This record gives sequence, C-alpha cells and structure tokens, in this order.
Amino acid sequence: QDCTTALQPGRQSEIPSQKNNIIIVGDFNTPLTALNRSSRQKVYKETMDLNYTLEQVDLTDIYRTFHPATKKYTFYSARGTFSKIDHMTGRKMSLNKFKKIEIISSTLSDHSGIKMEINSKRNLQNHANTWN
Repeated sequence: QDCTTALQPGRQSEIPSQKNNIIIVGDFNTPLTALNRSSRQKVYKETMDLNYTLEQVDLTDIYRTFHPATKKYTFYSARGTFSKIDHMTGRKMSLNKFKKIEIISSTLSDHSGIKMEINSKRNLQNHANTWN
C-alpha cells in the first residue's frame, strides 16, 4: 500500500481535520507537477486527481513551496527518466513551521532522501529529520 491510499477519492475523511498539523511523507509514485518529471514522462489522470485531493484537504508539496523553480529529482530509473516522486506534503497554514527542506543524494538507492528542518518553539532548538 503506497502513501496515496488515504488521498484517494472518497477517503479524504481519513485525513485529520484542518486544525491539526499533518505531514504526509513517502513515495507517492508520481510526480505532482511537470517540474517534477523529465520531459519524456506523461501526466496521468491519477496525478491530476491526486493534486485535486491534496488541494481539497489543504495539503501542499512542501519542497515545491520552498523551491518553486528548482529541477531536482528523488528517483532515477534504469530507463533514463528522472522524477521527484517522493514528497513531503503538509498543511499550507503550517508552512511557517518549516525552516528548510532539501533533497539529499544517495548512492545506495535509486531514491534520494528528503531532509526537512522544523522550527521548534517548544525546545528553542531546531530539529532535522531525513526520510529515505
């Protein structure tokens, strides 16, 4: 089961209310925008549906928000295509809680990691997590 299951039509009720902070991280197995894919890849109906659902539950691609024009990829296929199919999505109203996000290259996998630094007011220190 991939991380897009809860975002499928009819399952949005499984997403916590908009009052809650939420981050969904994982291999969505699809680029969310044309900037997230090499020019040879098509945009499928499922991708358009996923983007519509993300918008309906007030989630946005955090990396793309911080880097609106950067072409950097998280997946490299043996067929020579590059794409950003691994995503961190979060509430638009929570974007001020994120300090920095970047893609980290990996030599051990065909996927790169994504590192996000979160502003933490509770402990007055910053926390960085890398998901791969």
